[in-house]
Amino acid sequence: MTDSELSYDDYKEEFDIGVFETEKQAIETAKYYLANVQGFCDYPCTYRIEYKKISDCIDHKPDTVWIIQGWNTNDNLDEIDIIESSFFLTEDKANQELEKMKMVNKRTEWAVSRWKIGELKWRDGFIRV
Repeated sequence: MTDSELSYDDYKEEFDIGVFETEKQAIETAKYYLANVQGFCDYPCTYRIEYKKISDCIDHKPDTVWIIQGWNTNDNLDEIDIIESSFFLTEDKANQELEKMKMVNKRTEWAVSRWKIGELKWRDGFIRV
């Protein structure tokens, strides 16, 4: 989800609301947020769906996945130049890939995050201060 009014130049005020098994689930959830969740329904927000692959070879649907994100910050301390990996099945595999990404990409900040598939983030919405 993106708050259009708080986005500018090379920065977007974005909210990752979840990782979904299907495109249909992602669209339905995004539309629900835009119509019903505080902040998302109060301000001009939009949504976009990112498609990610799971790097590890799997023969089952996982409950959780791991992702790597790297970013810099601008003078306003906003996160810019964000890069993301594909998904991984284990934290160990994600940490191995993190070291490779750090050698190739110059970023000041890095994170390895766990996502439970279908779990919703930002359910209580947001307010502007």
